[in-house]
Amino acid sequence: MENEPQRNAKNIVILCNYNSIKNSETIISYFSDNSSPKEVELSIFNYRRIRIDGGKNYLFNSPGYPDFVSLKQVLSEVDGVIVFVESSIGIFEADLEIIDLIAGENISHVLFANRDNFSEFEMDTHVEGVLIIPTIAREGIGIRDGLKMLLKLIDTYKKENEKLENYQTRETNNDLQADEDNVNFVNKIYENEPHKNNTTLEYDNPTPLETDFYRLRFFFHPIELDNVKNSMAKFGFSNLTTIDIKYHDKGDQKMETYRCSTYEMELPPKVEMMMIIKQDEIEYAIQALEVVKTDDVSEKLFITPVEDVIRIRTTERGENAVD
Repeated sequence: MENEPQRNAKNIVILCNYNSIKNSETIISYFSDNSSPKEVELSIFNYRRIRIDGGKNYLFNSPGYPDFVSLKQVLSEVDGVIVFVESSIGIFEADLEIIDLIAGENISHVLFANRDNFSEFEMDTHVEGVLIIPTIAREGIGIRDGLKMLLKLIDTYKKENEKLENYQTRETNNDLQADEDNVNFVNKIYENEPHKNNTTLEYDNPTPLETDFYRLRFFFHPIELDNVKNSMAKFGFSNLTTIDIKYHDKGDQKMETYRCSTYEMELPPKVEMMMIIKQDEIEYAIQALEVVKTDDVSEKLFITPVEDVIRIRTTERGENAVD
């Protein structure tokens, strides 16, 4: 019974390049000290690339074990992968090829870019399409956050797969039935109303988007910026994004022609304030902006529903991404 919770633990494998990391035996201990066996089961492999008859081959082996295994064997029954590299050395071509192979297997993965300290010179470790976690493994810095992000990627991938499988199953079962229902529906219309050549079908209006989050956009003159920020702060709003709207060529103002007469439009400077708020906070945001309203006709407030909110850095969604 004591080992039962570990059945739900995610199987995570750590991959290290043999040419850049010589002490991979100690890396697994860094992860074990900063993770829970109830959440993850860890294993580690070194990898290297060799050429046989001009073709690229990848060999994997666990520290202390001389026997090599294939990538297919390494990824068997694996939930997620951590590719561990040293920032001081950088990314090898073999590292990028391993990441591409993992992505081709549709397995959630992240890249841990490790260094000895934050003052150490860091090579360019940018890899497009891969979440990169900066770490100081020997001090445990970044390991917990990186594992947390990987577990979220695994859960998200699992939910998306379940939705896709359910959708495909429903589509397969319903295709023939839907065709038959459509034919019966049309026949029923003509049977009930044979004297009418044209039949008007009524459709319900689409269901409005149900959401707890809204995007607020407020346009105003730059001179009111401090007043707007102070008023919003009094109502507890501080996470604001402001955009200074400028015109590329002030001398080239937009010209408007009306009844053979040409008019010059003077476009005033504007600032856009944008923020994501919860539905129950909308009335307080409006009250905060009413305090600073003026007679300027260019001031506008737009409130639109937001289907979902995602914090890019941590992949948190919904309320956790807004707080």
